[in-house]
Amino acid sequence: MPEDPPPASSGQDSEAAASVSNLRLTDTQRQILAALCRPCIGGNRYATPATNQAIAAEVYLSVDAVKAHLRALYRKFGVEPLPHNQKRARLVELVLEGGLLSAEQQAADGEPDGAATAAPPVPPPPAPPSARTGGPGGRRALLGALAAMVAVAVAVVLIVVLSSDSSSDSSSKTLSGDEYVAAVNGYCHRALDQLALVGERRLNAATTARRAGAYQGVIETVRGGVESLGSPPERSRALDLFRTGLDRAARFTGLVSDQPPDPGTDQGANVVAELTLAAGQVQAGALGYRLGRDCSQVGDVVARSAQNAAGTP
Repeated sequence: MPEDPPPASSGQDSEAAASVSNLRLTDTQRQILAALCRPCIGGNRYATPATNQAIAAEVYLSVDAVKAHLRALYRKFGVEPLPHNQKRARLVELVLEGGLLSAEQQAADGEPDGAATAAPPVPPPPAPPSARTGGPGGRRALLGALAAMVAVAVAVVLIVVLSSDSSSDSSSKTLSGDEYVAAVNGYCHRALDQLALVGERRLNAATTARRAGAYQGVIETVRGGVESLGSPPERSRALDLFRTGLDRAARFTGLVSDQPPDPGTDQGANVVAELTLAAGQVQAGALGYRLGRDCSQVGDVVARSAQNAAGTP
């Protein structure tokens, strides 16, 4: 039986604990961390962390959704390179050593993911007219431009995907293929339900980072669900495109959630461009693989993430 790990007293562990204290977490991620660490709280720091099933029962999510959020947390806390049997334990150590759990719980009131809980929602002040936005009219123009970019991306990529997949169209209608499509559609539907719990009014009143956290929850739920299905019944460029778009959307929405970039900088413009491309990939992939409306609407969520990064929610 392995020995208990030594107390976190080294300089390296102290630095790691200090670094995680500044991480931005969504409310769902906070709830999952609290459930994960539950057996280790109260002096029993080296107890076995909660199982995925126990976490799912506490936070009212599916086991697959919990796995998706945990994968996002592994990346965010920098423990993803560790062996599988060490990730959970190290994640619990970092949360407890950094005092992150208690600090985050004091800041949260159990609001749904993406809600502005640190303070009463206050609508953001109107942005002053500038050469970039041109006031309200400029914002409308920017929104229209983003929508047009997404539409063009969908159209161009969809043509390529449909032409490359036309030879395998008949074989995609097997029972196993239908089951796979139904499973992906189920994850998309579940993710959209999760966003609906937040509510449009509350989401609009939230900060840029909070809105990104809500969008990230949707993207990670679908992304993790698709990963949990394993290999598809057959190789499809449309499905590859759908998954690539989800990966890109998760990466850049996570950046906005952690620290929203200034849309007037090159970095901010790059994030908006990447998210716009990701929206087109998700929508084109959903159409090309014959996924349902819910999965296409996940692409709309990614487009809203791009608008959020551009400062035009």
